[in-house]
Amino acid sequence: MNDRTLEALGLSEAPREHPLVYPGAWPEESGLLHQNRLLRLRAQPNRRLAKWMVEQPPGGFRESRPDSGPVPLNYALMGANQTLVGDRFPVISIGSNACPAQLRHKMEGLGVSSTIPMVKARVTGIGIGVSAYVSPLGYISSSPFHAPGLTQDLFITWLDAAQLDIVDASEGISDPDGEYDRVLLPPDDFPMELASGELLGGAYLYVHRYGVIHDGSGAPRPHPGERQLLADLLSESRQLREWFGDTPEEFSSRARGNDQLCEKGTRLFTDEGRTTDSGLRQYVTDEPARTVYDDIHPANSLPSGAYHTGRTPDSFDQRGAGVVRLSRAVSTALGDPQFAIVQNAQIPAARHERLGALATVIVAGDIPAQETRRVEVDHSLRVGVGLEPGEAVTVRGAHLPRTRRRWQETFFGDVNYVTCRVQDGDRASAEQEVCLLDTLTLELIGISSGDEVVLEGFPGDDGLVPVLQLKAIRTSDEVQERRKELHGGDMTSRYPSSLDALGTFPDLPWVFLDRRLWSGLGLDGQWLATVRIRCSRSYQLKKELREMVFLLGIAFIGVVTVLKSVVWQAASVAVLVLLVGFVVNVRLRGRLNQRAKRIGPRRR
Repeated sequence: MNDRTLEALGLSEAPREHPLVYPGAWPEESGLLHQNRLLRLRAQPNRRLAKWMVEQPPGGFRESRPDSGPVPLNYALMGANQTLVGDRFPVISIGSNACPAQLRHKMEGLGVSSTIPMVKARVTGIGIGVSAYVSPLGYISSSPFHAPGLTQDLFITWLDAAQLDIVDASEGISDPDGEYDRVLLPPDDFPMELASGELLGGAYLYVHRYGVIHDGSGAPRPHPGERQLLADLLSESRQLREWFGDTPEEFSSRARGNDQLCEKGTRLFTDEGRTTDSGLRQYVTDEPARTVYDDIHPANSLPSGAYHTGRTPDSFDQRGAGVVRLSRAVSTALGDPQFAIVQNAQIPAARHERLGALATVIVAGDIPAQETRRVEVDHSLRVGVGLEPGEAVTVRGAHLPRTRRRWQETFFGDVNYVTCRVQDGDRASAEQEVCLLDTLTLELIGISSGDEVVLEGFPGDDGLVPVLQLKAIRTSDEVQERRKELHGGDMTSRYPSSLDALGTFPDLPWVFLDRRLWSGLGLDGQWLATVRIRCSRSYQLKKELREMVFLLGIAFIGVVTVLKSVVWQAASVAVLVLLVGFVVNVRLRGRLNQRAKRIGPRRR
């Protein structure tokens, strides 16, 4: 079916407007709820949700680029200007929150976006019972109970912070007299498997405070649908019929908007001994957790030699380089390297089996010393190899030839790197031992067109990283646009796209290199390879000194002319040399280091 509107799919009735259809119509498959459509969402084997492919609405997600084919979910959310998957909260829905129309009604009624990924999952340990609560909305809602061994398909909605707050409020979790608490279910007790094969490391669930209605034997009563449920409950209780009428229609009509009557009905369930515990209250905490999907790592076993990918803290000072942060135990196992190659363990071994990104290694004190399952990978490196937080990454040590000396660090400050995606050289620069970079990348490195840069490539079996020093030339807009028109497709294409092949958008900056330089950097056979680029500090020093030597010569002539004493001449020249050195140092540090200066409050 090409028409993905809620009306065409039979998903347009919200239980809030039509109480007797509760819990509302559920979709048949996973999808992205966007505006008034439920767009198909297809799993990608062994990849996290951000990499799943979603069909686009008419006109696409981005007006400036109306693509028609499926795109990665994160690309779709970015194009729609919505929160990305990793910053959302996975919430299991066992009632009307799995009804797209109900979700849309809740969100749009309060001016919040209703763009929500809805993913069907195989969940074990959760049954759908009947809450011991009469809702003023005119129905008795579903409520979960612990059902060990029971496996069924349930929907998990990925809510952003604003959407979660709305659902929390609708469930009354912040109200002392509210109906629900939100809990984070552990994967050991409640296995949750997505179609991609991912075993969720946890998901949220709303647990009723009043318990659930039992079936007469003490076991939780299943929810058969609202009409059938109300008919059965009314037939079983004379008092309930006196207050709410004889039919489901009368019950819904009398309950709707009547808080006092609903409270009486809720107390009646307890007075008549109809309630039982859901078995889920043990998971309630004092404050509901707010851990996002990117920080809930899968429960799948890791491939041999791999680690879960974590995010580096926002407050961490990377000092101008892509980093991998790891524990003391992992560093020791790798041989305490200063540098490492990170690689995506999800990518199958093919033409791109050596795709990786060079990182600076940081042994992080805030990571437990014996942590051996997780390493933190910087965002630029994750983009470089198409990694999502939580996915499996391999790390192996690497080392650089001694191209820098300690005095350079003291004189120039920290090295400033930019990680770039390697593109096949443009015809204008073919067979030239230069690289082409865009204006922004040149400025980030701190150089001008024609200056020399140092490129660090991919290490061989010995772990030694090949390094080349060559001129960087500013690429033209024409070259960039021509390549954008040509690139696309997976790793088998001549100019593969990071979006198509790795699910990554936007991409790293591009560097154009002749194929001979690819070989010199150890990149043979690598499509979408990355290199680290920094300025050549020795070249910058020579460049500065060339400018200053002329001024020093003029100053020397002036000193010799004015001062007759050889001692004073020598002293003055020494001062001039020191002054030139100081000026060169200040100029180079100011241009080559992209460091923010923290300005504190003025002290009195």
